[in-house]
Amino acid sequence: MRARVAKLGLAAVLAYGLFDAVTYTTFFVLAFLGYEKSTGKNPAANLKALLGIVILMWTGNNVTRPFRVAGAAALAPVIDRGLKGMQEKLNLPSQIYAFLLVVGSVAVVCLTVVGFLILSKWGM
Repeated sequence: MRARVAKLGLAAVLAYGLFDAVTYTTFFVLAFLGYEKSTGKNPAANLKALLGIVILMWTGNNVTRPFRVAGAAALAPVIDRGLKGMQEKLNLPSQIYAFLLVVGSVAVVCLTVVGFLILSKWGM
């Protein structure tokens, strides 16, 4: 399925990656908070529990794969226009720079959400 999305171009790959980032982050947060609520224990203090959350997150993300592929294919034209617009506005030499800028920004946001969640449970 990923090969089909890749054939649609850089915009489809980015759209798929955006869906991945959102679903992985959402499933992690839900699994983390669900574990904490159901057990009353802090998963950030228990490496085994944190690993279980990652496995649950990965499983949940695999269930949504067909929807993410379809969504990426549908969203690719919009993403393509956005990348071209970003390239023009920022005067970037190629679309790959806009792609990397978006990927970096989304990665920072997702890692920040997960990091704040974990650190907040450590009392930091």
